[in-house]
Amino acid sequence: MDESSRALRILLAGGLAGAVSRTATAPVDRVKLLLQVQDSGTALTVRDGWNRMVSEGTARAFFRGNGTNVIKIAPETAIKLTCNDRLKRVFASDLENITPLQRMASGALAGAVAQFTIYPLELVRTRLAVCPMGTYRGMSDCFRQIVRLEGYRAFYRGLSPSLIGILPYAGVDIATFEVLKEWLLDHYDGAPPPYTILAAGMASSTIAQFSSYPLALTRTRLQAQGYCGRPHKYTGMMDVLTQAVQKEGVRGLYKGILPNLAKVAPAAGISWFVFEEVKLLLGVDPHS
Repeated sequence: MDESSRALRILLAGGLAGAVSRTATAPVDRVKLLLQVQDSGTALTVRDGWNRMVSEGTARAFFRGNGTNVIKIAPETAIKLTCNDRLKRVFASDLENITPLQRMASGALAGAVAQFTIYPLELVRTRLAVCPMGTYRGMSDCFRQIVRLEGYRAFYRGLSPSLIGILPYAGVDIATFEVLKEWLLDHYDGAPPPYTILAAGMASSTIAQFSSYPLALTRTRLQAQGYCGRPHKYTGMMDVLTQAVQKEGVRGLYKGILPNLAKVAPAAGISWFVFEEVKLLLGVDPHS
């Protein structure tokens, strides 16, 4: 298989994996966003977030922002996994002897490239999820309002903590999953049961999430401030972190992590499982 054909197949597998996994976990993702944007002194719980969606009176409330999320996550996952496949060959001349550190470096850079590429969609997704019903008529209306009222620079608000956060997250997630997958392939003679791939994806993403969650929270608060009735409270990334610790303690840096883990672990497991299965269907080496 030539390199261009391989890249296209990985791109397709990654896109499908991202779309399927995010749609399956969209309601939990919205609860996470509602919790993340709450400031100190607000006692919103997971149940409160769920009840808020129920009170909006339609099943669509559970999937608000998911269309944007799928449009965002499909290319993001595709770009990340395709870049990772190429970068591994840059960091290691012999893929059979690639080290965990080389896998981590490749995954981190691939994650950063993907994050930068799709970041405006991440901001639009956050706005659609946290703003009251009726604020926007849809994704395109949200784009237009942001440009008209805030300018194009607003699309990259919170980019710095997002990029800093994605480096450890993507690096740890990809490296851990690939190491676990190689062990499973060896242990099961090249044909591990599907549930083991699902479990490996869930484990790798959970470990990665703990390493980067405070920066994800910082990004979300920067994206949400100054709109939908929310005041401008922060001057930048360090100000968000400082205020969170001063007013809420270290626990404030992990506000919303429980619904996030409830979403991320199964979403990542589904994503990795779909990715590996589609790769096999398209004839890509499972060891790659």
